[in-house]
Amino acid sequence: MRGLEASQRWSAPELAAGAQSQLIQLLEWAANNVPYYMTAGSLMAALEILRRSPERFEEQWLQLPLLTKPTLRSEGPALNAPVVPQPHLPLGVVHTSGSTGIPVEVRNTAVTRVLWNALTLREHLWQERDFAKRLGIIRSCPPGDRNPQGRQRATWGPPAAVLYRTGPASVLHVGLPLDLLVDWLRRFDPHYLLAYPSVAAALFEALGPAGKPPALEEIRLFSEPVDVELETRLATAWGVRVSDMYTSNENGQIAIRCREHRSLHVQSEGIFVEILNDKGGRCATGETGHVVLTSLHNLATPLIRYQIGDYATVGEPCGCGRASPVIRQVLGRVRNLALSPDGRRYWPIALHKIRAVAVIRQAQWVQTARDRIELRVVLERPLTAAETQQAIDTVCETLGFPYRVEIVAVDAIARGPTGKFEEFLSLLPEQAPGFRISPRGAR
Repeated sequence: MRGLEASQRWSAPELAAGAQSQLIQLLEWAANNVPYYMTAGSLMAALEILRRSPERFEEQWLQLPLLTKPTLRSEGPALNAPVVPQPHLPLGVVHTSGSTGIPVEVRNTAVTRVLWNALTLREHLWQERDFAKRLGIIRSCPPGDRNPQGRQRATWGPPAAVLYRTGPASVLHVGLPLDLLVDWLRRFDPHYLLAYPSVAAALFEALGPAGKPPALEEIRLFSEPVDVELETRLATAWGVRVSDMYTSNENGQIAIRCREHRSLHVQSEGIFVEILNDKGGRCATGETGHVVLTSLHNLATPLIRYQIGDYATVGEPCGCGRASPVIRQVLGRVRNLALSPDGRRYWPIALHKIRAVAVIRQAQWVQTARDRIELRVVLERPLTAAETQQAIDTVCETLGFPYRVEIVAVDAIARGPTGKFEEFLSLLPEQAPGFRISPRGAR
């Protein structure tokens, strides 16, 4: 942790130089030890140039091909190093959620796991949490670990409990009915709540502006894109802090917020993040592009320029004193983009407005054609004619286009394998690279 305490105050040139040095070492390792990269002519050519002229790093790096999820899945073992240095053992295996429809498997190492724990602890310290208080967690749990009363723990568990004396924790499965989640929240009354944004929104709707649990101080959001309007409602009505972190199973901690200015800082000590435009160049501040990641220390399955499938917006430098790059907002996947009848793609926002139709308990917006939205709803009772029209009008008003809206009542709306909920889902074929994102999606 002492190293991370020092590096978080490095200047931008120092962080960039450290990342560049580590990336060149990673390229050397992959070229000599990983079957997939040993036959990659572009990587070998880039290395030859960098050995002679390291000042050409940026130029050569941008010429390296992107690693996509389909390639990661199809190549599989070829991306694994047959052996790794002893200090990196033992190896582990992680799986993605498959939210893009392409589940993949990646090996991690003792080094990457230690780094994930260290950065998790950094996030606690940045948010100045009191370890003695209660921690509540709503997440996906294994089938045998879904006690409707919550699984009680004496401590927060690692990494916090390894170094600090912590208060108790309680873990509840995200797939349980909402009334059980509400009952657990009232009963356990955590000071800190870790939950998906969709769960936080549902709890807020169920409890109402005056129903905040007495002890609750902070809601930590993860795994799903964060709606700025949801943050505002939680902060204003409940008076709680809202924090956010950007992680992936394949790469660990990607970015965490500072408390001073709520900026989402890339964790440059462990990950190299690129946000690229449709031509493969770097996005400027305020521009949105696709996220490309390179884990700096994973020698078991090196993911070099890994196109994870997310889109994000480049943020402005932060005034908190940390010079690491800032992500203004993580927007989600291509499958979460809406396509308007006039051909523009945009990130749909303010979808919570559908809850103004009082009998709708849960909703998912599904685009099935360029001019058609299927609104899947869980209802308290059948909609009246007036409520049906209200829902249709709300969809068109929220999205800003005169879609044909079909309302489909369902018994339940399933979450993904790790508990993620996609509030907006497009079933249209993904458009080829080169599409432009409408400013309507900007926050």
